[in-house]
Amino acid sequence: MQITGSIVWAACNPILTLAIVLSVGIFMSRNGTVSAKDSKMLSTILINTFYPCLLFTNVILGVSSANLKSFLIMTLASAVILACGSLLGILILKLTNPPEGFRYGTVMATAMGNYGDMVLAIVVSLGNLPPFANGDAAKGVAYVAAFICFTNIFFFTIGFKYIGEDFKKLKTTELEETVIVDPEQNKADLAFLIIDDTANANAGSSSRDPQPMDVVEDERSHSVRNPRFKLSESSKFWITTIANPCNIATVLGLIVTMIPALRSLFYDPSGSSQPLSFAFKSFSLIGGGAVPIGILNVGTALGRLTPKKFAPPRVIGAIAFCRLVIMPVIGIAAVQAMAMNGVIDANDKMMRFVLMLQTAVPTASSAVYITQFWHPEGDADAIASVILVQYGVALVTITFALTIMLSLLT
Repeated sequence: MQITGSIVWAACNPILTLAIVLSVGIFMSRNGTVSAKDSKMLSTILINTFYPCLLFTNVILGVSSANLKSFLIMTLASAVILACGSLLGILILKLTNPPEGFRYGTVMATAMGNYGDMVLAIVVSLGNLPPFANGDAAKGVAYVAAFICFTNIFFFTIGFKYIGEDFKKLKTTELEETVIVDPEQNKADLAFLIIDDTANANAGSSSRDPQPMDVVEDERSHSVRNPRFKLSESSKFWITTIANPCNIATVLGLIVTMIPALRSLFYDPSGSSQPLSFAFKSFSLIGGGAVPIGILNVGTALGRLTPKKFAPPRVIGAIAFCRLVIMPVIGIAAVQAMAMNGVIDANDKMMRFVLMLQTAVPTASSAVYITQFWHPEGDADAIASVILVQYGVALVTITFALTIMLSLLT
């Protein structure tokens, strides 16, 4: 199949749309409308409010008990693609030695792709054109919705927590500097923060010199010292991970949509009013702001970016090569092999197309505002530079990948 205008436009359209919104964010950052602290605040609102509403409504719209088989296939495929991306990210980490503050971020930038907005834009543009049947675009949208259920759980659990690991050392250093500069300031509060570490360091000692921290002997300190009241670090990790608002929203959405009677209270495909349709519309209204505000926030990070703040070229190049070259080659070959061997329905061209396309997209923009959320000052320079380079290169690579995919489906 030759490269036609529709293929080129389908590849360029979502990236050009993204570029316009990013430009607005860059302008807002450059003229001082949005500072780094403002970006951090926006990222907090996105993660705790906008995205949970978006995920809840999208799950109900795109997943139902009727398409459970497709949902399971897409969930398994998303898990495999994320695992592949994570392994490539670990390889990049070992080979390129990224700087401190972008080590876990390197792995997540390789694993986390733009599996939602970009893929949806391309599916809607090409879904009703040959080689697809009329109406396949709607089926493609449902496939994408099923696919991103698992990826969003990954983003806001593993991705969310491990990107934050890059900044734990930075926060610890800042606390130590605070103690050195003014050791008498808020002595009791600082003592409470580190008393547990002091207790662990002195465990097993029958006698020791009096320490300044011993002034804290209230109920709080006794509770911290008592192991019966202390959760293990592993328990804390999983509790905070599972309790993320985005994960809760996704799980609640799955529960609602898999029970037809409950789903019908919120949403009816025919458009008729339901008892809880007002709640569904409210969540949809709030969630509708997630994508534009998220992209604007990425633009503000790009607006503060200077060449000196770029991630090392070896890291940027390795991530781009893995995401835009290696993964599409593996993905297209794997989907073709599964179709030929009957693992997936070879006649379901839209499913094959969505699965192949999911392996060819650049890093998710959500990696930027997750970084802004964790960074003490709201900066996201390294990941922003990765995004900037990838989306420029993707104009060429996605166009080429689409040509191959459509020729295989014809």
